[in-house]
Amino acid sequence: MAMTRFEKLFVNRQEKGDRNIETVRNRLIGLNIQNIHDVLEVGCGIGTLSAFLSSEYGMNVYGTDFDPEQIQIAGEVYGEDDHLRFRVEDAAKLTFEDASFDLVVSQDVFHHIAVWPQAVREIARVLRLEGHLIWIDMVFPNVITKLFKPFVKTYGLYTFDEIWFEFWENGFDERVHERLIHGPFAYHHFVLQKVCSTVQS
Repeated sequence: MAMTRFEKLFVNRQEKGDRNIETVRNRLIGLNIQNIHDVLEVGCGIGTLSAFLSSEYGMNVYGTDFDPEQIQIAGEVYGEDDHLRFRVEDAAKLTFEDASFDLVVSQDVFHHIAVWPQAVREIARVLRLEGHLIWIDMVFPNVITKLFKPFVKTYGLYTFDEIWFEFWENGFDERVHERLIHGPFAYHHFVLQKVCSTVQS
């Protein structure tokens, strides 16, 4: 779903972009950077992380977002070239071909996707075998999902067990996992690897 104006003010802050860069930089430690050529960022916002990955590591990066305004700003701020492109995309209906990327990054995006299981399947589809997914987002308590899921139609609500089962069902295995607590919600950092092609149709 598209973010509200208030949400954009929050996520587009420079300090938020810098923090996103540092988080993903740390998650790349332990991966063979030499084998990562093609990267997809799902929910790139105004493109700060995508531009960093392209300039810092020389990766070919597609920054995508559901919101056309965010993509327009990203193009104006960072420009585009052979290694950096921005495109409006629906994470649940990606237009890229199968096995197009070595790395997919999704940071604070899934709670904005009502049909988040379909987004998992799409990411698995476009990711190459043995490619990696860096997934960073909040996870909701059971009581919250049970109470609000029947009424919340535009946000993604999922427990840890639900999101992990979807990853597993679509051929992912855990490489790194860190759980952080923020009030009643848990915040999870995952580095997952696609180990088998079990994407459901």
